[in-house]
Amino acid sequence: MLLQTQLNCGVMARFLIFLCLVRFAAAKCVPENCGDFEVSYPFWINNPDCGLSYPNFQITCRKNKHTGILAPFLKGFVGNDNKFLHRHYYRITEIDYKGHLIMDSSSIKAVSCDPRSIAKQYFGLSTDSPFTLSNSNRLVVLGCGTFGTYSYVETGWDWVLDENLGDARCVSVCKPRTDQPYCPNGCCELILPDNWPWINFTAGVSPHHNNKKCAVSIIMDPSTFRGEGRKASYGLRLNWGIGLQNCSAAKATADYSCSIHAECNDSPSGYGHICKCLPGYEGNGYFNGTDCTDINECRNKWTSWCVAAEEGGICHNLAGSYNCSCTKGYVGDGFRNGTGCMSTNVNRLVFPVIIRSVSSFLVVCLAASLLVWWLKKRHLKLVEAKYYQQLQQHIASAVGRESLRIFSAKELARASNNYSKEMVLGSGGFGTVFKGNTSDGIFVAI
Repeated sequence: MLLQTQLNCGVMARFLIFLCLVRFAAAKCVPENCGDFEVSYPFWINNPDCGLSYPNFQITCRKNKHTGILAPFLKGFVGNDNKFLHRHYYRITEIDYKGHLIMDSSSIKAVSCDPRSIAKQYFGLSTDSPFTLSNSNRLVVLGCGTFGTYSYVETGWDWVLDENLGDARCVSVCKPRTDQPYCPNGCCELILPDNWPWINFTAGVSPHHNNKKCAVSIIMDPSTFRGEGRKASYGLRLNWGIGLQNCSAAKATADYSCSIHAECNDSPSGYGHICKCLPGYEGNGYFNGTDCTDINECRNKWTSWCVAAEEGGICHNLAGSYNCSCTKGYVGDGFRNGTGCMSTNVNRLVFPVIIRSVSSFLVVCLAASLLVWWLKKRHLKLVEAKYYQQLQQHIASAVGRESLRIFSAKELARASNNYSKEMVLGSGGFGTVFKGNTSDGIFVAI
């Protein structure tokens, strides 16, 4: 009885282990929706199982106070002094699974309207946050005769960029309208260093400048700027990565996160790594995520170099790639940047064209030859008529018109009945002599 109980317990233990393995094998974290925004692994909203490995990637889903629509938010801290901060949630506008995230930073600004005081603004992320500021961000100081500074802040201690200057500074002057939509009249910019978790910046009005407007300092990625004036919106770009190990170290561990169709890249944040889908694939490159899916290049003729179907081409979608060929009746490699596809009936089509072209050429040549022959014959007749007339005039002036008469070949042919045998008089040293009567009754010997 005891043995049977032990056996039953062993079987039950194996069954539980099997269920755990099956659950682990099937533990793919499906995307979660927050309004019309999709959140995928390693980010998560409500499923704590997907946050076991990376709990700090939780996204808060709440209503946007301006639109009332659900939207994803990221927690941060803001204040005029780093010692007196309050928590604030910033709307996420974009998640790039290659290691970037953009949050709306329109509310983070330092504003000063009094030359006697400098406005301060502090923004920071949680100490356990996987996010850091990207060096694609800028400190932009708006206005004319204004200035702004920034310095790095960590756990309440200021670290200055330049010991002599005290901080990084830029001064804005009035300029004509610039190409930047966020800088209509005057501004200056400073590039923020990469991978800072905190930023402290200021805005001030120069006391030596007759400026009735306020100085405004903002932090943003210029590529995110949209709109103008008070309706303008912009965002701050953050770097992120999973874990603390770079790719070379992460690949040696059992919990390596990248799927088979993804490659590992070191994180732009300088910590951890990211999983990027291989060329020909798209989607989420993490093993516990939705994985990378094959891009079907054949669905859109602009995503492949294959010759169009109506021109004899065939596109073959492959895993992570595609290939091109030609349909029956065409030859070639099927690529638009290769030999393309040429119909095998091209000779049948070309031969009649060649025949027609040659025939047309011959007709043109014959017509040209006939024209030349006619022109030459006409010229000869004109020359003969000219000399015939000159000869008659010469004879008439020399011996008189009635003493000698010249007959044309046609007149002589008619007079001799076209040189018939009945008109033969005889023959001698000068050939056969014909008799004839002209139309005006003159008897002649020809």
